[in-house]
Amino acid sequence: MSDCANADGFLARWKEKRSLLILRFLIVASRECAWLALKNWIKILIGRKPYFDERGLFLWQYVLHLTGFRPIRKVTCVGLKREGAGSQALMIMNAINFARSSGLTYVHTPFTFIEHADRPMEKYVTAWETFLNLGAGEAVCESERGEVVSYCHNFTALGLCLGWDHRRDELDQNFRAIIPEFRRKYYLNKSPRTTDEVTVAVHVRRGDVTADGHYLFTSNEKVLGRITAVKSFLERHKLDYRIRVYSQGNRSDFAELSLPDIEFFLDADPLWTMEQLIEADILVMAKGCFSYYAALISDGIKIYESLDWLPLPDDNWIPCLSDGSFDCAVFERQLSLLIRAKAMVATSSVGSDRQPPHGQDKVIKHSSGNGD
Repeated sequence: MSDCANADGFLARWKEKRSLLILRFLIVASRECAWLALKNWIKILIGRKPYFDERGLFLWQYVLHLTGFRPIRKVTCVGLKREGAGSQALMIMNAINFARSSGLTYVHTPFTFIEHADRPMEKYVTAWETFLNLGAGEAVCESERGEVVSYCHNFTALGLCLGWDHRRDELDQNFRAIIPEFRRKYYLNKSPRTTDEVTVAVHVRRGDVTADGHYLFTSNEKVLGRITAVKSFLERHKLDYRIRVYSQGNRSDFAELSLPDIEFFLDADPLWTMEQLIEADILVMAKGCFSYYAALISDGIKIYESLDWLPLPDDNWIPCLSDGSFDCAVFERQLSLLIRAKAMVATSSVGSDRQPPHGQDKVIKHSSGNGD
């Protein structure tokens, strides 16, 4: 009896707290919407283009949802400025997961702008759209925008208003369950690679991050420690291997990593780079969404640095410790499984060691597009 009473009391307190949070959202959002509307009127008066208020649109959509006039039924992802391919891909994946978890319909909006473009924007977004295939099998967003919520602009408010603010773990669990579907989408127009040697891809984030205290920066010394540890295991097992570092900048920026058997691919084609990260047998990840998307699609060993806002899809990812090292016993077990799996590959299958496009050499410099 007491347990039931406690549960009822907790539920009542939670409903009261949620009601207050929603009321606060409505008040704050209304104030922000009014202020932005005033600024837009001023822009119109002085001949400037007004700003489209996605949050204001959601406020109206939620009011109609609350009153029952037009329930929220569709979600899309219209994209965010200043976000790279990895970040936008993950936002779409989360939008799909949220829609399905909530009983809504995800309708796909193709990419229109992606940061760090290395070619004309129209060609760049088309290339990523075709490469990732996230819209495959999804309805295209053809409805009036008033009928569709933009997930990327409103995911926090949307989660609160639809009751997901206290069920984050459930959303994460649902996300893990649909990762195989995202892999299937990715491989619709390409095939997994097989190689005789063990391929190691080391992604080092540079370009948009520097050593000046940026939380997404990883020092060359820590990267070297991980490479050295992986290399020692591969040599202990007498395995043929290839280690490639993918990053941005000048070769001199990576002097600490100058080992004789490491290949560098700097400022390479970002789509080719993503493919190499995905297809590697061992992926040493950088901090950020570019590496994270690759790791989600990859079926190889993943060594990662933890970020609170990027949940782990399963327990077999190998976390780095604060000093940059990782659990060698866990890595040893996963490496044994990898060796066994590669041994089972039919000897008749030919490994396709994909080389960089456009005749690039081991140290590549021609473009700049590996940011998140």
